[in-house]
Amino acid sequence: MSKKKLGKSVDQRAVPTIRKPKGTDSTKVDVTRSTTTAMKGSPQWQGATAFQAAVTTWNAAADAIEGTAKGIHDLRVQLAVLVAAMLGHRRDWQIALKHVTSEAEVLCHGSADQVLALGLDVVTRSSPVPQATPGGLSTALGKAAGEIILIWHRGIAGHGFLMQHATDVVNQATYSSPRVCTGTKFTLKGEQSLSTVHFRVAAIDPTSATGQSPWSDWAAGTVR
Repeated sequence: MSKKKLGKSVDQRAVPTIRKPKGTDSTKVDVTRSTTTAMKGSPQWQGATAFQAAVTTWNAAADAIEGTAKGIHDLRVQLAVLVAAMLGHRRDWQIALKHVTSEAEVLCHGSADQVLALGLDVVTRSSPVPQATPGGLSTALGKAAGEIILIWHRGIAGHGFLMQHATDVVNQATYSSPRVCTGTKFTLKGEQSLSTVHFRVAAIDPTSATGQSPWSDWAAGTVR
């Protein structure tokens, strides 16, 4: 018996997959639509009822993704509008509250009892707390010749500090003009001709008659 020439062998172990992008909702829908179109043009489509049913279920899932994604987008747009509106409402509320308290002040003529009777609170004013003298004052050698580093503790100071140095604490003529410092560290440079420099700091205090706290004790720094 003669053997018929066999055509190209068919790989019976081929496993179908989809390599097109499908990582986002939109690409999932797109790949479903385009692949389904290709499937319906295939010779195997006709009569493959089980396969057609699977594709129909697949498309239904894609429809659900597409519809839900649109709903999410619409809700996000609505949410953005509502958030913007809420910001406006909060501003209006604050302005209206200010108007209410202003009218209540006129109505009550300064009477705390009448203010409280309206269900409002009375503003209490406390005397400002004087700034304390900065503590923890110490000195250290700088990296370069003639540099001295001054360090101190911030404490509750919120307006900065004044720093002053002198070569002789007994002689006020050697005192420098006070320098404003925003931090708690100051580097004095270019003092190679000196051997010892004395430092003191004070906290800036707008509530004080002098504009500052008392000065700290002097701290000596050695120049190398």
